[in-house]
Amino acid sequence: MSNKKWTLSALASIGVLAGVGASLSVEAQTAPAAAAAPVTISIATLAPAGSTWMNVFDAWNRELRRESAKINQPMRLQFFAGGVQGDEAEVIRKIRAGRLDGAAVTAVGLYQIHRPALVFQMPGMFRDYGRLDRARTQLNTEITQQMGTAGFELMGWADVGQARVFSQSPVSTPQQLAQQRPWVWSDDRAMPAFYSVINANPVRLGVPEVLSALQTNRINTVITSPPVAVQLQWATRMTHMTNLPLYTTIGATVIGRNKFNSLTAQQQELLRRIAANYHQLARGSLRRAESSALASLASRGITAVEVDGAGRAAWEAAFVTTRTRLTGQIADAAYIQRVAAIQ
Repeated sequence: MSNKKWTLSALASIGVLAGVGASLSVEAQTAPAAAAAPVTISIATLAPAGSTWMNVFDAWNRELRRESAKINQPMRLQFFAGGVQGDEAEVIRKIRAGRLDGAAVTAVGLYQIHRPALVFQMPGMFRDYGRLDRARTQLNTEITQQMGTAGFELMGWADVGQARVFSQSPVSTPQQLAQQRPWVWSDDRAMPAFYSVINANPVRLGVPEVLSALQTNRINTVITSPPVAVQLQWATRMTHMTNLPLYTTIGATVIGRNKFNSLTAQQQELLRRIAANYHQLARGSLRRAESSALASLASRGITAVEVDGAGRAAWEAAFVTTRTRLTGQIADAAYIQRVAAIQ
C-alpha cells in the first residue's frame, strides 16, 4: 500500500473511532444516574398502629422519602409500633447496642438518655402547654447538646398529653387515690416518689401489661392522658376521671448519634428540617386529639370528678413535697428552679 493510501485509510479509521467515541461519550452523559440505595432508619415506639401519633409519623416518613429522592440520597423511616421492640428502657439499650436506630419515647425513655428531661414531667411542674413550650424552647440548645454528648440526636418534641387520674370509683383527693390499686410504670422515676408521699402502694407494670391488669382487677386506677386511655383501651375499664391535670406527659423522638453521623451532610439537614416540621404538626394534632378524647369520655360512660379548693390544695402540697424529694435525683435544685421560673 502506498504511503498516500495508508494515510487516507488511517485517517478514515481514526474518524470512525472518533465518531464511535463521541457517540459513547454522549450516551454516557445522557444516561440517567443509577438510583442510590435508600438509607433505612428504624424507630421504635409504644404508640399503637392507627393512633394519632402513628398517623403523623407515617406522614413524616412519606415526606422524607419524597424529598430525599429529589437529591438522589433516599431515606426512609421504618417504624416498629405498639411496643413490639420492648418497653422504653429496653429500646434505648437497643439503640446504644446498634440494634435500633431511634425511638419515639416519653420521659421514661428520655430519662435513660438525659436525666434532667424528667424535670418537665415532675408532678405539678407544667400543666399548661404554653409554659411547657416556652421552657423547652429556651433550654433546647442546652438539652440538644447534652443529649448529643450522651450519644443521641434530638429530632423533636411530641407530647402524650396532660395526665389525669382514671379510676373505677371517684377520686378527688390524694387520700382517696391512696386507697386505690394504682398502676405505676416499671421504669418511671418520678411517680413512685409521688405515691410514696401520699402513702399509696402502686403496682409496677410495663405499658403492655396494663390492660390485662385492669381486666383482672390487679389494678383499678391509672394516671394517664385521655388520648392514651382511649387509644390503649384502658378507658373501657374506667368509670371516673379526676378533672385535674397532674402533669404533662412529655415525649420526643431521638436517633442514635452513630446512625445520624453515618448520614451525609445533606441527609442530616433534610432529616432535621422535616422532623422539626412534623413534630410541630404532631404537637398540634395530639393536643386536638386530647380535646376530642376529653369530649368523648361522657359517651364512654366516664364521669368527670371535680376537685374543690381544699382538694386542689392537697394535690398541690403533694406535688411540692414530691418535687422536693426528687431534687438531686433527676437534677439539682438550681436547674429545677430555673425550669420552674420560666413563664
